Amino acid sequence: MSLVCRVCHSQGNHPRYTVREQMFGWGDKFEYFRCEGCGCVQIAHVPQDLARFYPRNYYSFNMAPVPQQGLKSWMAGLRDSWAATGSGVLGRLLHHVKEATLDVRSLGGIPARKDMRILDVGCGRGVLLSALSRAGVGQLEGVDPYLSDDVQVLPGLRVSKKELDQVTGEYDLIMLHHVFEHLEFAGQLLTAGRQKLAKKGKILLRFPTPESEAWERYRENWVQWDAPRHLFLHTRKSVGILAEQAGLKIEKCWCDSFAFQFWGSELYTRGLSLEGNATSEEVRKRFSAKQMKSFARESEKLNASGRGDQLVVILGHPN
Repeated sequence: MSLVCRVCHSQGNHPRYTVREQMFGWGDKFEYFRCEGCGCVQIAHVPQDLARFYPRNYYSFNMAPVPQQGLKSWMAGLRDSWAATGSGVLGRLLHHVKEATLDVRSLGGIPARKDMRILDVGCGRGVLLSALSRAGVGQLEGVDPYLSDDVQVLPGLRVSKKELDQVTGEYDLIMLHHVFEHLEFAGQLLTAGRQKLAKKGKILLRFPTPESEAWERYRENWVQWDAPRHLFLHTRKSVGILAEQAGLKIEKCWCDSFAFQFWGSELYTRGLSLEGNATSEEVRKRFSAKQMKSFARESEKLNASGRGDQLVVILGHPN
């Protein structure tokens, strides 16, 4: 049966894949296909019971805010401020001791500013917002329609149970960290985001991509496939198409993958789920320090060559 890409509308006998749910080890099977036109991997049919695959113990619903007080917190704030804005000599030195998280570091590609109006979309309980607040970066807000109710992350900082198109106001930066791949109608969200951007505002996307070595190596056991929660696994071309349709353009793009692309996929190859097997203790049992260093080194090389399995894309107005 001929399939039609929901991004570029290419029709044909696109390559098909049967992929199991492996995060929790439930084993449900889902059909995906990879468009021969734009390269986007997409689920053939969105499950009617998709909410079932986001149980209460799903990780993003249970992440606590980062600590805001104490010497370690103060130093982490300086480090994160440097990573996001590029300013602060002491923060730069601290970053060499222990790097900021990838989501904070991605803001350095813009770079962020301390006065920037920032909206984090699909942010769960606001852990990234709490890190940026600690670092003194941005005027911060968050929205996530899948929360059970509004969340007070910190005094004066809330995440609202809302869709993006329900938000009022104008923003210098709208962030979607590992949200884009979960969206059935991502183009509509980009259009809503563009309408809320300031004149020189940016949209930051981070998502897994099949334009990668890990995809080629592991295919159905690639840990970032995450069926059926990841409905679309985009390429640079497919995101470019959606961005243009929304009145935006790609300004920057780079990879920020890490060792998880290998050790997570190795777990799946061995028939193991992430649930119960992805803790630091369990990972140390299954992979030697030498293996983990090798995974990290290969990830760095793949990022440098544009073959890592995660992309950071910065979108802006076309003029």
